[in-house]
Amino acid sequence: MKKVVVFVITLLLLLSLLTGCESERKNETKYIKARDRAIEYVEKNHDWDLSPTFKYETEDNGVGVTYNVLGKKDSFGITGPFPIVAGVKQKYFWFYWGEDQIKDQPVEIMAYKKGSNELIKLFSGEFYEGAQISENEVNMPSNLKFPSAGVWNVLIYINDQLSGNIVVKVVPKG
Repeated sequence: MKKVVVFVITLLLLLSLLTGCESERKNETKYIKARDRAIEYVEKNHDWDLSPTFKYETEDNGVGVTYNVLGKKDSFGITGPFPIVAGVKQKYFWFYWGEDQIKDQPVEIMAYKKGSNELIKLFSGEFYEGAQISENEVNMPSNLKFPSAGVWNVLIYINDQLSGNIVVKVVPKG
């Protein structure tokens, strides 16, 4: 009887191990497809011009506030410490000014470095109503850390769909 119990437990452990490996393979395949689509998108559009910076004026609790934003008006942008420094985790606020309803949707921020075929995940979160400053925009706090200096195409995925991008220059630390 003990042998049967040991055999059944061993069999269950092996099955759970195999199931975990299969799940990991599916996630890896999904990531490879996302990377390939992102790289294809960027290369097809030759979208390596640095995104412009501009001033964005709004009100926060009735007080006028001006942000220096890097990004695209009527789309996505970030504000935070500039320049962006490689290897240093820094806090940035993302803005979205478009017409799509993206509140409370899963967001992934991915980045693809010029001259590389590596797509990295920088951040996951969501644009949520509680972080909204005004009716005309929605924002999202994040912490970003770019692994190396260079020009990076930052891709914004909402519900696993590429919804926009910004191109940033990351400077070396020091």
